[in-house]
Amino acid sequence: MNKKLLAVISLLAISTPSFAAYEEIQCSTDKAFQANSCNQCFDWGSKVQGDNLWLLTDLWMNVTDVSKILYKEEQKDPYMVNLSPTNVTWTQTPNSDKFWEYTDELNALYSEKDFGYILAAWKSVTWIKSSLSHAYKLEKNNAKSGENIGMLIYPIVSHNILANGEVSMEDSNSHLECVLFKSADASTPEVIIAETPKKLPQTWPAEFMMLIIIAMISSFWILKIRSKS
Repeated sequence: MNKKLLAVISLLAISTPSFAAYEEIQCSTDKAFQANSCNQCFDWGSKVQGDNLWLLTDLWMNVTDVSKILYKEEQKDPYMVNLSPTNVTWTQTPNSDKFWEYTDELNALYSEKDFGYILAAWKSVTWIKSSLSHAYKLEKNNAKSGENIGMLIYPIVSHNILANGEVSMEDSNSHLECVLFKSADASTPEVIIAETPKKLPQTWPAEFMMLIIIAMISSFWILKIRSKS
């Protein structure tokens, strides 16, 4: 089902990944989604040992007819869940608490009056991103091909703004968006060696020969002019 259509049906303010590699799937397709209480589910295919996940971003969408407000102090950074801790090791590169940062687009929505970030009805914004040069790395992978090895979870909490301008703290919209990774076949890729050409190409093109002829003619006229003077 189309991601936007699903959001309209649910009538919730949700977060949606903006990275094109994500493919939305039904949460019922894998028990790992249910085990992590996921509200919206995505598949990012298979990964091999040494893979890095960087330039990660997330889209906050308000698909309701009321404005929403987000408070930074209520948010929890996105996090990686190791689904095969015996066979797999995920690391952060570099290992820093500044892995995630809020975007300029979100900061532009700040309301000094309400002390939060207001997203109008039927609008969206890229609200969080991984810091430049920061990545999740699949440091070790001894899992079987097709086995679940990781899940990146984006949590977000927002609130409705009522018609009178007050914020409804009772009906907070908590949303967990989950991106699943599976183990790839770690077989050695085929190395293709290019065959050496049997005959080398010409290295003296006609344009180069023409330049030499022009230079010789120019030198002849320069010497003739000097001899007359």
